[in-house]
Amino acid sequence: MIGLDVEVDRILEIACIITDGNLTKSIEGPDLVIHQSQECLDRMGEWCQDHHAASGLTKKVLHSTISEREAEKQVIEFVKKHVGTYTPLLAGNSVYMDFLFLKKYMPDLASLFSHVLVDVSSVKALCIRWYPRDQKKAPSKENKHRAMDDIRESIMELKYYRENIFKPRSKK
Repeated sequence: MIGLDVEVDRILEIACIITDGNLTKSIEGPDLVIHQSQECLDRMGEWCQDHHAASGLTKKVLHSTISEREAEKQVIEFVKKHVGTYTPLLAGNSVYMDFLFLKKYMPDLASLFSHVLVDVSSVKALCIRWYPRDQKKAPSKENKHRAMDDIRESIMELKYYRENIFKPRSKK
């Protein structure tokens, strides 16, 4: 995204990984850079300009031939192919912002997901407060701020919480 204002900012890239409920199996899906105009990119704030230029995303966005609509279509096809009749949950760090942008710019894709979101940032916030020693051992992030990298990091982080904090009860 070029910013966090859903009314004026736009989606720059989209990626998708489908996992099972235990995070033991995953299928990587589309990883797409979406074309936006130079005018659109010029509206980015300083943080986005710096990070997206450093990662090469800004240049890739300008050269991309994939529209928001085409990206939405490809991700819908992937999701439908792999989830069947199950209603998938959207998950990630601060994923509510992603969901707002999907609802605004990719409404057909957004409609596939449950209203229940798995926000890894919220889980992290609780773990910092409730399990501070365990939280310090959580995997560190590379902060590349690219869609597929962010998804992989969110999955790794959630796996850590599942295996180290949300431990299954021992059988009696």
